[in-house]
Amino acid sequence: MYKRLEEVNQGLNNLRENGLSKGKSVGFNWDDLPYTVKLGTTTYIAAPPGTGKTELQKELLINLSCLHGWLHVIWSPETGSPEEIFAELCHAFIGKSYLKSKWQMSERERLDAEYFINEHFIIIDIDDEEEDFTITDFYSLCDKIEIETGKKIHTTTIDPWNELDEHYIDSDLGREDKFISRSLKLVRRDAKKNNRHNFILTHVRDQGMVSEGGITYYPFPHAREIAGGQTWFRKGMTVILMWRPPFGLSDSNHRAYGENELQIRIGKVKPKGTSKRGTYILNLDTHKYQYYILTDANQKIYADRGQHSFNQYDDVKPLPKPLTPNKHFQDLDKEIEQLGIDYNPTKFIE
Repeated sequence: MYKRLEEVNQGLNNLRENGLSKGKSVGFNWDDLPYTVKLGTTTYIAAPPGTGKTELQKELLINLSCLHGWLHVIWSPETGSPEEIFAELCHAFIGKSYLKSKWQMSERERLDAEYFINEHFIIIDIDDEEEDFTITDFYSLCDKIEIETGKKIHTTTIDPWNELDEHYIDSDLGREDKFISRSLKLVRRDAKKNNRHNFILTHVRDQGMVSEGGITYYPFPHAREIAGGQTWFRKGMTVILMWRPPFGLSDSNHRAYGENELQIRIGKVKPKGTSKRGTYILNLDTHKYQYYILTDANQKIYADRGQHSFNQYDDVKPLPKPLTPNKHFQDLDKEIEQLGIDYNPTKFIE
């Protein structure tokens, strides 16, 4: 397959007139976090354990659903059972705990969250004690989900990479770098073939610790420190590294690090224009489980979620349109009636 310029002239002229196209917004202003998600491409996110990779990923996916209606498939066996993952997603969506506590969401908010998360998230639940689960198995299962549900999957997430079973073939020569290279080629091809965005979350290898001012911490990881080697950086389209700076210390500009500060380094960007290389700062609101930008005036700016922005729950709002109820929602009408909510599915907001 090859092309000459005259065969793509129309698309080329469109590129000249309109410039490089970004992907879909993840809710933050471009100046604060210049990262967008484009279908047909990939993002690899790497960080030490405990940095908050999973929390950031939940934020990004929820924002994509709020703004663009996207559907996501997640495989995250370390996070917990499907019930536990759905509870965390509900918490991050509403900004209040799904579990009963003094910070719990109201019953109306619970119903709102359950409908939204049910419509936009699918959790893969594999008994990996009984069977192997490889990268090929994962994408084959995603294809099967699309066929069975009749719904377009916009993103897939593997969290973390090392939970997948490794199946080496002869051409890998028993070398991890060759296995990773072949596997990541499959990840990219799947994204392009199915017009999805494939996320992979992975760890960095063991780092040497640094001591400063009586505080010991891990330094900001480099791309070459991703577990498995630089193949990740070479094969990746967009590559993000994350770091939680040590609270109690300051940066080179004498700015004190925040208690729940997260630094995000966008180290590689393909296609051009979808994101911008650099290091950017977010802060985690540990009550809402939502990230925000902290301005120089100490103002918190949360991601724009359109009609789903968290402060909408201060007032009564119509519930969103649900999926066709399944067995988990058989008693929902009775529950809604008991709560005294005026609920008419025909009047839901799209």
